[in-house]
Amino acid sequence: MKDSGVRKGSDVGKGFGEGKEFGVTGEDGWRKKTASILLPFAVYFVAHDLASVLFAFLVGVGRNAFGEGYWGFVEEHSASVHGILNGLSLCTGMAAVWLLAKGEVQRGLCGAERRKDGSMCGGPCLFHGTGIRLADYALLVVCAAALAVGMNLLLTLTGLTGMSENYTEISARQYGVPFWLGLLLYGVVSPVAEETVFRGVIYQRMRRYFRTMPAVLLCGILFGFYHGNLVQGVYGCVLGIAITLVCEWYGSLWASVLFHGAANTAVFAVSYGKEAFGGAAAPVWCAGLLMAAVAAGIFMGKMRCGKGEGFGNGKGSKKM
Repeated sequence: MKDSGVRKGSDVGKGFGEGKEFGVTGEDGWRKKTASILLPFAVYFVAHDLASVLFAFLVGVGRNAFGEGYWGFVEEHSASVHGILNGLSLCTGMAAVWLLAKGEVQRGLCGAERRKDGSMCGGPCLFHGTGIRLADYALLVVCAAALAVGMNLLLTLTGLTGMSENYTEISARQYGVPFWLGLLLYGVVSPVAEETVFRGVIYQRMRRYFRTMPAVLLCGILFGFYHGNLVQGVYGCVLGIAITLVCEWYGSLWASVLFHGAANTAVFAVSYGKEAFGGAAAPVWCAGLLMAAVAAGIFMGKMRCGKGEGFGNGKGSKKM
């Protein structure tokens, strides 16, 4: 994102803006934009990691306080303990950026900003957009589940899941927790925390600085990098782009949380307690689910945009 001497009026400048958000142009403007976007991510990341270290330390201290019986319980239920500690760390990271997210929601999501051409641009509200029906949310859940399971099938069939030792270790921990705890952690806690920082703060700043599609793509790519390994990075990038589009189309941060939660829940429920996505029919299921997800996404986008949400109606990001 660092400026490389893009001149005003160039194609890149038109697509990504010209550094005027801060009243400056050129490299200084790009630096400030980059800092504005990445700072909340850094705050979230640091708060999450510090909390992880602190909680792990407290669990270790308990060994001296409660004896070997306590420590034996911790080791026996290590996956659940790790999951709970990670959930608490996610909540800590979310709390660190909550006020930022609230401010961004009020400024760019529920509020309205004036474009350079004089029209008004608003965006999603925290919990609901405009004109959203129950059927809209049902379609969202179907699209999320089909995309998530289809992408996991695709990554398995291509052999990527077996190439990442880090992913294998993470997957073993994730599926080592009780079913109810997994639904809570991956279907509720993780989506709420991650959507607060990515769609609640980072995307809202991106959509002020860039056109809509570059902002959507950049937010999705950053979400993929956040996951830290090849398999989850590819999956997270695709899912992140889809979630960001949903946030834009539905005009609702709650919609992005629901999409994220439905995707995580579908994959966890399908994979839990058995070898995930195996069998001779896997390619057929993969193709069918991905086609269903694309079809649902196209229909969802047209339906929402046709109601005055999202692209092409003054509801997206500024046209720089």
